[in-house]
Amino acid sequence: MPTRIPKPINPPPTHLVKARSEAPRPAPAVIPPATNTAAPNQATGTNTHQGTSAFSTPVAGAHHAQPPSHAVGFTQGAAPAMAPNKKDAPALNLDQASCLTHGISPEFVDSALRGRQLRSAYNRLGPEAKYSRPADKNGGGALAVYTRAVGTEQKAWPSKGLGVGSNDDKVQMILSPEVLTKPGHSWRASSTDNMGLVPGATKHDQSQLAKDGNPLQRTKPLWGKQSEASRNDNFNRTVAGTAPKEQNEQLHWQKVPLTNNLKGMVCTSQATFDKMMQLEGARPSGLKLPTGIAGLGSVPMGGQRIPVTLVDGKTSLVTALRASGIANSQGQVR
Repeated sequence: MPTRIPKPINPPPTHLVKARSEAPRPAPAVIPPATNTAAPNQATGTNTHQGTSAFSTPVAGAHHAQPPSHAVGFTQGAAPAMAPNKKDAPALNLDQASCLTHGISPEFVDSALRGRQLRSAYNRLGPEAKYSRPADKNGGGALAVYTRAVGTEQKAWPSKGLGVGSNDDKVQMILSPEVLTKPGHSWRASSTDNMGLVPGATKHDQSQLAKDGNPLQRTKPLWGKQSEASRNDNFNRTVAGTAPKEQNEQLHWQKVPLTNNLKGMVCTSQATFDKMMQLEGARPSGLKLPTGIAGLGSVPMGGQRIPVTLVDGKTSLVTALRASGIANSQGQVR
């Protein structure tokens, strides 16, 4: 379980934000409050691209009926405790973190919003599914939801994303990095794409596992290999500086809750934006478009309205988030 860090009585005097500390409120949203909610929809889709996120890529060949996408699904239980620290764990440098991104196919957005969470492949498909992708067999792919961290000064990070799940056919879900500090939220961090290998685990660790079978039973122990100090170090490196860290990953155990964490969505083609505006309850903003923004709207998620913006894929993500009101003036999504 993640180390509990007490909430400070006063705001921290430095730029480092301790886990579970309060962050400044963001600039007012440009999208009006919710007035309606969406109705059930069993939209489904397929995508066979190797290495795409566990949520947006169905695993072929399941041996059982797939539960509804908004259901509880197959539980993974609690994540293993992290490895002991060899040094004091640094605070997460959330001030330099703009957001977490998750590239998702448009046809899966509706079910994610209804369930108000992103879910791992195992949580959706269970122990009897045929996990054929190497990344799913390696311990992270099947058991995790992947996000990528973007630094506030990393202006070269394009709106369409970097790495897996980053093209004009995807929608970039934009999450507040404060989700990492929520009680009970288990996650691991790496600086490069490990092809499903859990951070902290080695290829030798992987070679000792059974080759096939229930991925939860096979690979869960690998989640106990990374220490909190190593995880926080890795995260802080990925958001530091001005150069984007391509393929940096955060692995979230079983799910990512979207309520109060999903702050917006970015589309980089008219087609994907139009699909978002076709969701029940979606509506254009009716506001004058800011410079560099090609479209604005919102979609319902429970009692929230989630802003959706359309920009050119080469536009800086941080710049686009600021212009559309999803991020504050410092480029922070909160």
